[in-house]
Amino acid sequence: MEAGRPYTRLLRRLDSIVSLAESDRYAITRLPMTVKNCANGQDVAREGDISTQCILVLDGYLFRHKLANGSQRQIMSFHVPGDIPDLQTLHLPKLDHTVTALGGTVIAFIPHAAFKDMLEGSPRLTHVFWRESLVDAAIFREWVINGRRDAISRVAHMICELMVRLQAVGLARDMAFTIPWTQSDVADAAGISTVHTNRVIQELRRLGLLEWDSRLIQIRNWEGLATLGDFSDDYLHLRKSEATSVASALS
Repeated sequence: MEAGRPYTRLLRRLDSIVSLAESDRYAITRLPMTVKNCANGQDVAREGDISTQCILVLDGYLFRHKLANGSQRQIMSFHVPGDIPDLQTLHLPKLDHTVTALGGTVIAFIPHAAFKDMLEGSPRLTHVFWRESLVDAAIFREWVINGRRDAISRVAHMICELMVRLQAVGLARDMAFTIPWTQSDVADAAGISTVHTNRVIQELRRLGLLEWDSRLIQIRNWEGLATLGDFSDDYLHLRKSEATSVASALS
């Protein structure tokens, strides 16, 4: 996180999908926030909670998940700096899933009242954040269809998505990024066993598509990985100029 500029990643995230006017940018930076450091595995919002504030990721990662049969975890999405994973609570305040820190994470809480005041004063920003919600829904739909791909393709697709989303907010360089997930986290996101996850990782390495060293993922063959994962970034709905920039960086 850039010192003194907690909204930098959010602004860059929004700029990646729509062009912001200076007045819009100023209004966003005027939003009040309460910053909190979260430990790995700490729940920042739980299923059943009634939310009065939105969560903005400043540094690190969050993930959304639910339990099936009371014990089997399904991770439904990962969230990077600049994301607001619970934007829907502005209108649906009761959480139907849990949001948890992946590794040490810095978040900010933004009161719903202040958020709504900003939106009521700016039809343009209302459109921007409505579009952001629609992009989030598009990502969810892609995760649903990802479940129909085979295991190695699912994992390849997740890595491609993270690379593009991190690249869009300036957090992936030289085809590499760090993420503090475990094989259990990957397994619960892909809907496979931990043992199967280990085999998938070894196969991705064997194919020369990437290096996977603990927290560091270094992509060695972007085209090959994207092809294996049946990945296209269309569902991320990046602005054409941003999509071109990201594609150039990844080529």
